[in-house]
Amino acid sequence: MKTTVEIKKMGINGEGIGYINRKVVFVKGALLGETVEVDAQQYKNKNYYFGDLIRVVQASPMRVKNPCRANKECMGCNLLHYAYPAQLKHKKDLIKESLKKYTELDRSQIKIHDIVGMNQKKEFLTQVNLPIVDFKGKVTFGIYQRETKYLTVMTHCLKHHPLINQTLLDLEEILNNTKCKTYNDKFRTGLRFIKIRVFQDKIQLIFITGKDGLKDEVVAGIKKLKYVSGLFMSINTAKYQDFEKQGYKKIFGNSKEELYVDHQKYILSVKSSLPDHIEAFEVENKIIKTMIKESQKVISLNCGNGILEMNLPQEVVAIDNKKENIEDATYNAKALGKDNIRFVYGDSLKKMVPFAKKKDYDTVIIRGINRISDELKDTLRLGKVKTVIYVNSSTSMLAKDLQELSKYYKVIEIKAVDSHIYQSYVTSIVKLIKK
Repeated sequence: MKTTVEIKKMGINGEGIGYINRKVVFVKGALLGETVEVDAQQYKNKNYYFGDLIRVVQASPMRVKNPCRANKECMGCNLLHYAYPAQLKHKKDLIKESLKKYTELDRSQIKIHDIVGMNQKKEFLTQVNLPIVDFKGKVTFGIYQRETKYLTVMTHCLKHHPLINQTLLDLEEILNNTKCKTYNDKFRTGLRFIKIRVFQDKIQLIFITGKDGLKDEVVAGIKKLKYVSGLFMSINTAKYQDFEKQGYKKIFGNSKEELYVDHQKYILSVKSSLPDHIEAFEVENKIIKTMIKESQKVISLNCGNGILEMNLPQEVVAIDNKKENIEDATYNAKALGKDNIRFVYGDSLKKMVPFAKKKDYDTVIIRGINRISDELKDTLRLGKVKTVIYVNSSTSMLAKDLQELSKYYKVIEIKAVDSHIYQSYVTSIVKLIKK
Protein backbone atom coordinates (compact mmCIF):
# COMPACT_ATOMS: atom_id res chain seq x y z
CA MET A 1 0.00 0.00 0.00
CA LYS A 2 1.48 3.33 -1.11
CA THR A 3 0.49 6.34 0.94
CA THR A 4 1.75 9.64 2.37
CA VAL A 5 2.63 9.84 6.06
CA GLU A 6 3.55 12.70 8.38
CA ILE A 7 6.29 11.72 10.85
CA LYS A 8 5.20 12.63 14.37
CA LYS A 9 8.16 11.33 16.39
CA MET A 10 11.35 9.29 16.31
CA GLY A 11 11.57 5.66 17.43
CA ILE A 12 14.17 3.97 19.62
CA ASN A 13 15.94 2.55 16.56
CA GLY A 14 16.12 5.88 14.73
CA GLU A 15 13.08 5.23 12.54
CA GLY A 16 10.38 7.81 11.90
CA ILE A 17 6.95 7.09 13.39
CA GLY A 18 3.67 8.14 11.83
CA TYR A 19 0.11 6.83 11.58
CA ILE A 20 -2.00 5.10 8.93
CA ASN A 21 -5.67 4.73 9.83
CA ARG A 22 -4.74 5.41 13.45
CA LYS A 23 -2.21 2.56 13.43
CA VAL A 24 1.50 3.15 13.94
CA VAL A 25 3.81 2.94 10.94
CA PHE A 26 7.60 2.68 11.32
CA VAL A 27 9.59 4.25 8.49
CA LYS A 28 13.34 3.69 8.33
CA GLY A 29 15.13 6.79 7.04
CA ALA A 30 12.34 9.26 7.85
CA LEU A 31 12.83 12.14 10.27
CA LEU A 32 10.67 14.04 12.74
CA GLY A 33 8.41 16.60 11.05
CA GLU A 34 8.82 15.18 7.55
CA THR A 35 6.10 14.21 5.12
CA VAL A 36 7.10 11.05 3.29
CA GLU A 37 5.70 8.71 0.69
CA VAL A 38 5.93 5.09 1.81
CA ASP A 39 5.09 1.60 0.71
CA ALA A 40 3.46 0.24 3.87
CA GLN A 41 2.91 -3.37 4.83
CA GLN A 42 0.94 -4.70 7.78
CA TYR A 43 2.39 -8.04 8.75
CA LYS A 44 0.17 -10.90 9.87
CA ASN A 45 -1.10 -10.62 13.46
CA LYS A 46 0.59 -7.22 13.87
CA ASN A 47 -1.32 -4.12 14.79
CA TYR A 48 1.13 -1.78 13.07
CA TYR A 49 2.80 -1.14 9.72
CA PHE A 50 6.35 -1.08 8.38
CA GLY A 51 6.83 1.50 5.67
CA ASP A 52 9.58 1.44 3.04
CA LEU A 53 10.57 5.02 2.28
CA ILE A 54 9.88 5.86 -1.39
CA ARG A 55 10.62 9.58 -1.31
CA VAL A 56 10.67 12.57 1.03
CA VAL A 57 7.81 14.91 0.09
CA GLN A 58 8.69 17.62 2.62
CA ALA A 59 12.14 17.34 4.20
CA SER A 60 13.13 18.24 7.74
CA PRO A 61 15.62 21.14 8.05
CA MET A 62 17.66 18.66 10.10
CA ARG A 63 18.12 16.28 7.15
CA VAL A 64 21.67 16.16 5.82
CA LYS A 65 23.28 14.36 2.92
CA ASN A 66 24.23 10.85 3.94
CA PRO A 67 28.01 10.49 3.56
CA CYS A 68 28.02 6.67 3.49
CA ARG A 69 27.55 4.85 0.19
CA ALA A 70 26.44 1.64 1.96
CA ASN A 71 24.00 3.17 4.42
CA LYS A 72 20.86 2.22 2.49
CA GLU A 73 21.49 -1.46 3.17
CA CYS A 74 23.83 -1.30 6.18
CA MET A 75 22.05 -1.18 9.52
CA GLY A 76 25.07 -0.02 11.51
CA CYS A 77 24.44 3.76 11.44
CA ASN A 78 20.74 4.59 11.45
CA LEU A 79 21.15 8.33 12.15
CA LEU A 80 23.68 9.37 9.49
CA HIS A 81 21.05 11.41 7.62
CA TYR A 82 20.24 13.42 10.78
CA ALA A 83 22.17 16.62 11.60
CA TYR A 84 24.46 16.00 14.56
CA PRO A 85 22.79 18.45 17.02
CA ALA A 86 19.46 16.79 16.23
CA GLN A 87 20.97 13.36 16.92
CA LEU A 88 22.01 14.53 20.38
CA LYS A 89 18.55 15.93 21.10
CA HIS A 90 16.99 12.68 19.86
CA LYS A 91 19.12 10.68 22.29
CA LYS A 92 18.21 12.92 25.21
CA ASP A 93 14.55 12.47 24.26
CA LEU A 94 15.09 8.68 24.25
CA ILE A 95 16.27 8.84 27.85
CA LYS A 96 13.25 10.93 28.87
CA GLU A 97 10.82 8.68 27.01
CA SER A 98 12.30 5.55 28.58
CA LEU A 99 12.01 7.03 32.07
CA LYS A 100 8.39 7.94 31.34
CA LYS A 101 7.56 4.50 29.94
CA TYR A 102 9.38 2.22 32.37
CA THR A 103 9.54 4.12 35.67
CA GLU A 104 7.40 5.93 38.20
CA LEU A 105 10.18 8.42 38.91
CA ASP A 106 9.42 12.11 39.29
CA ARG A 107 11.41 13.31 36.30
CA SER A 108 11.18 16.93 37.43
CA GLN A 109 13.47 15.98 40.35
CA ILE A 110 16.17 14.46 38.10
CA LYS A 111 18.73 16.65 36.38
CA ILE A 112 19.05 15.25 32.86
CA HIS A 113 21.94 16.99 31.18
CA ASP A 114 22.31 17.57 27.46
CA ILE A 115 24.14 14.75 25.70
CA VAL A 116 27.89 15.33 25.50
CA GLY A 117 28.74 15.27 21.81
CA MET A 118 32.04 14.20 20.28
CA ASN A 119 34.54 16.35 18.41
CA GLN A 120 35.84 13.36 16.49
CA LYS A 121 32.88 12.11 14.49
CA LYS A 122 34.81 10.25 11.78
CA GLU A 123 37.72 7.81 11.74
CA PHE A 124 37.42 7.14 15.47
CA LEU A 125 36.93 3.37 15.83
CA THR A 126 40.07 1.80 17.29
CA GLN A 127 39.05 -1.82 16.76
CA VAL A 128 36.90 -4.01 14.53
CA ASN A 129 35.86 -7.68 14.50
CA LEU A 130 34.79 -8.71 11.02
CA PRO A 131 33.84 -11.94 9.26
CA ILE A 132 36.06 -12.94 6.35
CA VAL A 133 33.65 -13.46 3.47
CA ASP A 134 33.43 -14.29 -0.22
CA PHE A 135 31.97 -11.48 -2.33
CA LYS A 136 31.66 -11.99 -6.08
CA GLY A 137 34.46 -14.54 -6.04
CA LYS A 138 36.82 -12.38 -4.01
CA VAL A 139 37.86 -12.76 -0.37
CA THR A 140 37.01 -9.62 1.59
CA PHE A 141 35.57 -8.46 4.94
CA GLY A 142 31.95 -7.67 5.65
CA ILE A 143 28.79 -8.06 7.68
CA TYR A 144 25.54 -9.77 6.74
CA GLN A 145 22.78 -7.45 7.86
CA ARG A 146 20.17 -8.64 10.34
CA GLU A 147 16.97 -10.07 8.82
CA THR A 148 18.45 -9.87 5.30
CA LYS A 149 21.04 -11.66 3.19
CA TYR A 150 22.66 -8.40 2.11
CA LEU A 151 26.41 -8.24 2.62
CA THR A 152 27.98 -4.91 3.54
CA VAL A 153 31.65 -4.83 2.57
CA MET A 154 33.48 -2.93 5.33
CA THR A 155 36.73 -1.84 3.68
CA HIS A 156 35.75 1.86 3.43
CA CYS A 157 33.80 2.59 6.64
CA LEU A 158 33.85 6.27 7.59
CA LYS A 159 33.94 5.36 11.31
CA HIS A 160 37.07 3.21 11.04
CA HIS A 161 40.43 4.64 11.99
CA PRO A 162 42.24 5.21 8.64
CA LEU A 163 44.73 2.47 9.47
CA ILE A 164 41.90 -0.04 9.80
CA ASN A 165 40.59 0.70 6.31
CA GLN A 166 44.14 0.60 4.92
CA THR A 167 44.77 -2.73 6.64
CA LEU A 168 41.57 -4.25 5.26
CA LEU A 169 42.48 -3.22 1.71
CA ASP A 170 46.05 -4.51 2.04
CA LEU A 171 44.86 -7.79 3.55
CA GLU A 172 42.26 -8.18 0.83
CA GLU A 173 45.05 -8.01 -1.76
CA ILE A 174 47.30 -10.44 0.14
CA LEU A 175 44.55 -13.02 0.72
CA ASN A 176 43.41 -12.99 -2.89
CA ASN A 177 46.93 -13.08 -4.30
CA THR A 178 47.65 -16.16 -2.18
CA LYS A 179 44.33 -17.78 -3.20
CA CYS A 180 42.96 -18.05 0.35
CA LYS A 181 39.51 -19.47 1.00
CA THR A 182 36.82 -18.44 3.44
CA TYR A 183 35.68 -20.84 6.13
CA ASN A 184 34.01 -24.08 5.07
CA ASP A 185 31.72 -25.52 7.76
CA LYS A 186 31.88 -29.02 6.31
CA PHE A 187 35.66 -29.33 6.11
CA ARG A 188 36.38 -26.83 8.93
CA THR A 189 39.08 -25.12 6.92
CA GLY A 190 39.61 -21.58 5.72
CA LEU A 191 39.56 -18.09 7.19
CA ARG A 192 36.76 -17.09 9.58
CA PHE A 193 37.30 -13.73 11.25
CA ILE A 194 39.75 -10.86 11.48
CA LYS A 195 40.26 -8.70 14.58
CA ILE A 196 42.11 -5.41 14.09
CA ARG A 197 43.23 -3.15 16.95
CA VAL A 198 44.84 0.28 16.55
CA PHE A 199 47.52 1.63 18.87
CA GLN A 200 48.57 5.10 17.67
CA ASP A 201 50.27 4.34 14.33
CA LYS A 202 50.44 0.56 14.79
CA ILE A 203 48.10 -2.32 14.04
CA GLN A 204 47.60 -5.54 15.99
CA LEU A 205 46.10 -8.35 13.88
CA ILE A 206 44.32 -11.51 15.00
CA PHE A 207 43.08 -14.12 12.53
CA ILE A 208 40.48 -16.72 13.51
CA THR A 209 40.90 -19.68 11.17
CA GLY A 210 39.90 -23.25 10.49
CA LYS A 211 42.18 -26.16 11.26
CA ASP A 212 44.53 -25.31 8.37
CA GLY A 213 45.62 -22.01 9.93
CA LEU A 214 47.43 -19.28 7.98
CA LYS A 215 49.47 -19.88 4.86
CA ASP A 216 53.19 -19.05 5.04
CA GLU A 217 52.69 -16.75 2.05
CA VAL A 218 50.05 -14.80 3.96
CA VAL A 219 52.34 -14.35 6.94
CA ALA A 220 55.16 -13.23 4.64
CA GLY A 221 52.87 -10.70 2.98
CA ILE A 222 51.69 -9.28 6.29
CA LYS A 223 55.28 -8.95 7.53
CA LYS A 224 55.88 -6.48 4.71
CA LEU A 225 53.20 -4.16 6.10
CA LYS A 226 55.36 -1.86 8.23
CA TYR A 227 52.47 -0.67 10.36
CA VAL A 228 51.62 -4.19 11.61
CA SER A 229 53.35 -4.61 14.96
CA GLY A 230 51.95 -8.02 15.85
CA LEU A 231 50.20 -10.95 14.17
CA PHE A 232 48.25 -13.56 16.12
CA MET A 233 46.14 -16.55 15.19
CA SER A 234 43.52 -18.76 16.79
CA ILE A 235 42.45 -22.04 15.21
CA ASN A 236 38.79 -22.35 16.15
CA THR A 237 36.20 -24.57 14.51
CA ALA A 238 33.58 -24.23 17.25
CA LYS A 239 30.05 -23.45 16.17
CA TYR A 240 29.69 -20.72 18.76
CA GLN A 241 31.91 -17.70 18.31
CA ASP A 242 33.56 -17.19 21.68
CA PHE A 243 37.01 -17.13 20.16
CA GLU A 244 39.07 -15.80 23.08
CA LYS A 245 38.66 -18.92 25.23
CA GLN A 246 41.24 -20.87 23.24
CA GLY A 247 43.75 -18.06 23.35
CA TYR A 248 45.87 -16.58 20.58
CA LYS A 249 49.13 -17.91 19.17
CA LYS A 250 51.68 -15.23 18.35
CA ILE A 251 53.02 -15.52 14.80
CA PHE A 252 55.35 -12.52 15.02
CA GLY A 253 55.76 -9.12 16.64
CA ASN A 254 54.85 -7.56 19.97
CA SER A 255 52.58 -9.20 22.51
CA LYS A 256 51.79 -5.87 24.16
CA GLU A 257 51.26 -2.34 22.90
CA GLU A 258 51.14 1.18 24.30
CA LEU A 259 47.78 2.94 24.64
CA TYR A 260 47.62 6.65 25.47
CA VAL A 261 44.60 8.00 27.34
CA ASP A 262 44.65 11.64 28.51
CA HIS A 263 48.36 11.72 27.60
CA GLN A 264 49.15 8.86 29.99
CA LYS A 265 50.73 5.66 28.70
CA TYR A 266 49.29 2.23 29.50
CA ILE A 267 50.48 -1.20 28.37
CA LEU A 268 47.81 -3.56 27.03
CA SER A 269 48.09 -7.19 25.93
CA VAL A 270 46.35 -8.62 22.89
CA LYS A 271 43.25 -9.80 24.84
CA SER A 272 42.88 -6.77 27.10
CA SER A 273 39.87 -4.49 26.59
CA LEU A 274 40.38 -1.56 24.24
CA PRO A 275 38.07 1.50 24.09
CA ASP A 276 36.23 1.87 20.78
CA HIS A 277 36.35 5.67 20.89
CA ILE A 278 39.17 7.19 22.92
CA GLU A 279 37.56 10.65 23.23
CA ALA A 280 34.28 9.20 24.50
CA PHE A 281 36.18 6.95 26.92
CA GLU A 282 38.05 9.94 28.34
CA VAL A 283 34.85 11.96 28.74
CA GLU A 284 33.01 9.11 30.47
CA ASN A 285 35.89 8.68 32.93
CA LYS A 286 35.94 12.40 33.76
CA ILE A 287 32.19 12.40 34.43
CA ILE A 288 32.40 9.43 36.79
CA LYS A 289 35.42 10.91 38.55
CA THR A 290 33.50 14.16 39.14
CA MET A 291 30.39 12.35 40.38
CA ILE A 292 32.32 10.52 43.13
CA LYS A 293 34.67 13.30 44.22
CA GLU A 294 33.20 13.21 47.76
CA SER A 295 33.49 9.43 48.09
CA GLN A 296 36.10 7.78 50.30
CA LYS A 297 36.17 4.08 49.38
CA VAL A 298 35.00 2.74 46.03
CA ILE A 299 34.10 -0.68 44.59
CA SER A 300 34.19 -0.75 40.79
CA LEU A 301 32.44 -3.63 39.03
CA ASN A 302 33.50 -4.79 35.55
CA CYS A 303 36.44 -2.41 35.55
CA GLY A 304 37.80 -3.53 32.17
CA ASN A 305 41.34 -2.28 31.61
CA GLY A 306 41.20 -0.33 34.90
CA ILE A 307 42.24 3.03 33.44
CA LEU A 308 39.39 4.90 35.17
CA GLU A 309 40.20 3.30 38.50
CA MET A 310 43.91 4.12 38.23
CA ASN A 311 42.96 7.79 38.01
CA LEU A 312 40.78 7.89 41.13
CA PRO A 313 42.24 9.37 44.33
CA GLN A 314 40.08 7.18 46.59
CA GLU A 315 40.82 3.74 47.97
CA VAL A 316 39.51 1.44 45.24
CA VAL A 317 38.73 -2.24 44.76
CA ALA A 318 38.25 -2.95 41.05
CA ILE A 319 36.84 -6.27 39.84
CA ASP A 320 36.65 -7.84 36.38
CA ASN A 321 35.94 -11.34 35.07
CA LYS A 322 38.55 -11.13 32.33
CA LYS A 323 41.94 -12.31 33.53
CA GLU A 324 43.92 -10.33 30.96
CA ASN A 325 42.25 -7.09 32.03
CA ILE A 326 43.23 -7.63 35.65
CA GLU A 327 46.79 -8.66 34.78
CA ASP A 328 47.33 -5.58 32.62
CA ALA A 329 45.65 -3.27 35.12
CA THR A 330 47.78 -4.60 37.98
CA TYR A 331 50.94 -4.14 35.91
CA ASN A 332 50.02 -0.58 34.91
CA ALA A 333 49.03 0.42 38.43
CA LYS A 334 52.37 -0.79 39.75
CA ALA A 335 54.27 1.00 36.97
CA LEU A 336 52.42 4.23 37.76
CA GLY A 337 52.92 3.88 41.52
CA LYS A 338 49.21 3.60 42.28
CA ASP A 339 49.11 1.97 45.71
CA ASN A 340 45.52 3.00 46.51
CA ILE A 341 43.95 0.40 44.24
CA ARG A 342 43.49 -3.35 44.32
CA PHE A 343 42.50 -5.28 41.20
CA VAL A 344 40.56 -8.52 41.70
CA TYR A 345 39.90 -11.22 39.11
CA GLY A 346 36.58 -13.07 39.11
CA ASP A 347 32.81 -12.72 38.97
CA SER A 348 32.15 -9.10 39.91
CA LEU A 349 29.10 -9.75 42.05
CA LYS A 350 30.57 -12.68 43.98
CA LYS A 351 33.87 -10.92 44.56
CA MET A 352 32.09 -7.73 45.60
CA VAL A 353 30.13 -9.29 48.46
CA PRO A 354 32.92 -9.58 51.09
CA PHE A 355 33.97 -5.98 50.48
CA ALA A 356 30.40 -4.68 50.61
CA LYS A 357 29.77 -6.57 53.88
CA LYS A 358 32.46 -4.52 55.56
CA LYS A 359 30.08 -1.57 55.21
CA ASP A 360 32.90 0.95 54.83
CA TYR A 361 32.79 1.15 51.04
CA ASP A 362 30.50 4.09 50.39
CA THR A 363 30.38 4.00 46.58
CA VAL A 364 29.85 1.36 43.90
CA ILE A 365 30.43 1.91 40.18
CA ILE A 366 28.38 -0.49 38.03
CA ARG A 367 29.25 -0.97 34.35
CA GLY A 368 29.06 -3.75 31.81
CA ILE A 369 25.83 -5.48 32.88
CA ASN A 370 22.57 -6.04 30.99
CA ARG A 371 20.27 -5.85 34.00
CA ILE A 372 20.73 -5.42 37.74
CA SER A 373 20.02 -8.72 39.51
CA ASP A 374 18.11 -9.13 42.77
CA GLU A 375 21.33 -10.35 44.36
CA LEU A 376 23.14 -7.15 43.42
CA LYS A 377 20.28 -5.00 44.69
CA ASP A 378 20.35 -6.85 48.03
CA THR A 379 24.11 -6.49 48.28
CA LEU A 380 23.89 -2.74 47.70
CA ARG A 381 21.12 -2.39 50.28
CA LEU A 382 22.66 -4.59 52.97
CA GLY A 383 26.14 -3.21 52.39
CA LYS A 384 24.98 0.32 53.23
CA VAL A 385 26.39 1.70 50.00
CA LYS A 386 25.58 5.42 49.94
CA THR A 387 26.34 6.27 46.32
CA VAL A 388 25.79 4.23 43.16
CA ILE A 389 27.15 5.24 39.77
CA TYR A 390 25.30 3.24 37.16
CA VAL A 391 26.34 3.14 33.49
CA ASN A 392 24.31 1.65 30.63
CA SER A 393 24.08 2.25 26.86
CA SER A 394 20.50 0.99 26.47
CA THR A 395 17.93 3.59 27.49
CA SER A 396 15.21 1.00 28.10
CA MET A 397 17.42 -1.24 30.28
CA LEU A 398 18.68 1.84 32.10
CA ALA A 399 15.15 2.95 32.94
CA LYS A 400 14.05 -0.50 34.11
CA ASP A 401 17.05 -0.78 36.41
CA LEU A 402 16.54 2.73 37.78
CA GLN A 403 12.96 1.81 38.65
CA GLU A 404 14.27 -1.12 40.71
CA LEU A 405 17.06 0.87 42.33
CA SER A 406 14.68 3.73 43.18
CA LYS A 407 13.22 1.58 45.97
CA TYR A 408 16.36 2.35 47.98
CA TYR A 409 18.11 5.12 46.07
CA LYS A 410 17.19 8.56 44.78
CA VAL A 411 18.19 9.32 41.19
CA ILE A 412 20.09 12.62 41.29
CA GLU A 413 21.36 13.25 37.77
CA ILE A 414 21.97 11.67 34.39
CA LYS A 415 24.90 12.65 32.20
CA ALA A 416 25.13 10.90 28.87
CA VAL A 417 27.96 10.66 26.34
CA ASP A 418 27.54 10.11 22.60
CA SER A 419 29.88 7.13 22.52
CA HIS A 420 27.71 5.41 19.87
CA ILE A 421 27.84 8.03 17.14
CA TYR A 422 25.17 7.71 14.41
CA GLN A 423 23.41 4.93 16.34
CA SER A 424 20.37 5.01 18.62
CA TYR A 425 22.40 4.21 21.70
CA VAL A 426 23.90 6.57 24.22
CA THR A 427 26.06 5.87 27.28
CA SER A 428 24.14 7.19 30.28
CA ILE A 429 25.96 7.75 33.56
CA VAL A 430 23.60 8.02 36.52
CA LYS A 431 24.30 9.14 40.06
CA LEU A 432 22.06 7.69 42.78
CA ILE A 433 22.12 8.47 46.51
CA LYS A 434 20.82 6.27 49.33
CA LYS A 435 17.39 7.36 50.58
